Amino acid sequence: MKAPNVNIKDILKKLSFLKNNLALLVPIIIAVVALLMLIPGRILAGRLRATVEEQSVRTGKRVDSLIRDVNSAAEAESMRAHIDAYAEDVNAINALVARTVERELLRYDLFGPDTNETSRVLFERFGDAYGTAIDQLLASVNAGTSPDPAEIQAALKSAPRSPLQGVGGGPYDAYRGMGGAPGMMDPYGGGGMMGRGQSLGIVTEMDKKIVEQICLDRARAHKVYASPVEVAGYAYWSDWTFEDRDKAYKDCWYWQVGYWIIEDVFTTIRQMNEGAESVIDAPVKRLLNADFTLSRSRAARGRPRAGGRARRAAADTEGPTYAASATTALTVPCTGRFTSPVDDVPGIDVVQFNVRVIVDATRVMPFMVELCSAKPHTFRGFYGDQPEQTYEHNQITILETSISPVETDSFAHMLYHYGDRPVVELDLICEYVFNRTPAFEEIKPHQVKDDLREEKE
Repeated sequence: MKAPNVNIKDILKKLSFLKNNLALLVPIIIAVVALLMLIPGRILAGRLRATVEEQSVRTGKRVDSLIRDVNSAAEAESMRAHIDAYAEDVNAINALVARTVERELLRYDLFGPDTNETSRVLFERFGDAYGTAIDQLLASVNAGTSPDPAEIQAALKSAPRSPLQGVGGGPYDAYRGMGGAPGMMDPYGGGGMMGRGQSLGIVTEMDKKIVEQICLDRARAHKVYASPVEVAGYAYWSDWTFEDRDKAYKDCWYWQVGYWIIEDVFTTIRQMNEGAESVIDAPVKRLLNADFTLSRSRAARGRPRAGGRARRAAADTEGPTYAASATTALTVPCTGRFTSPVDDVPGIDVVQFNVRVIVDATRVMPFMVELCSAKPHTFRGFYGDQPEQTYEHNQITILETSISPVETDSFAHMLYHYGDRPVVELDLICEYVFNRTPAFEEIKPHQVKDDLREEKE
């Protein structure tokens, strides 16, 4: 397509008439300028109209709507009541958190602002109170042990036997050093009653039946197998000696904290076994240990640790300690919680502990749920001078779980009767969280706070 041929001379010729009509030139120029100004004016007017509508008209409509929908004074007061109720809920929650650490003390004459007591008698009384309290916990769950070697030996000696019996040793030789009772061989060793080692030529079928009946009678007499040996701190305080004031205060405080934790373990066992007649039908069959170090059996089996190997071993310390970092914890917690800096109030103190039990294979999850559930406790003030009140606490979180089958006819369990249902060993590492309050911090010995301060530094 060809471009149009525009002849400038023709255009100028056609416009040349304006030279002779100057009166028309001015109106034409004015009309052109007016036309050029009209176009942007229209555009600006449209924009201004939109702005006015957006900012003024719509705002006015919104104001009118709010005026029509305004609440009455009564409605405002009703809303204030709801707001006040929410505030009360917050205060109630804070009070419940504070009450979780308002617990009974083993001794009321030991902890407080003044921790300069030097009399060893006061600390020895705490040790006695600890042992007595553990005995009471064992009695509360109707705990008992498997038959000890002396009982079995006496029963076998009094049983009628043939002239050939006894060749190769006495009837108790097969049981000497047996696992599962004081003075017995390590439960993961060899030998055993039912056709193991030299026992084949020593124990007759009648002897086996006698021992089985003794073990069954013992199982029917109690609800759970447990003894002070399996509870942390019992042996420690039975051999405790006073070294210096600062160490004594730290021992007493940490074991007071440890007792609260162990108490919850026994409360769990008692609740689980409620309604059972004996070990035979009880969900929780046996307490293997409740302590604050990794059990020797766990280390022997070489179980891997979540988040890396455990940092604190049994050889480091027997008692409970605050988990201030990964180096002072049994395991790296999945919760990410560690003890807060010592001067943080509110803050938290975290203690990790290990509990191993033998339970009915179908009751593993109920046991774990019960362990982490709320538990009642009484409180009479940190100095024992207030009326008794009952509160609840819920401070346990399970960090690691390990479940392994139990061979009931193995050497480690030959003197125990768990009933006819399959059982498993449940091995848990847990954390216990103490929420700091001013009153709780007041009774915490400064020796403990100094230790925490040094660890953080």
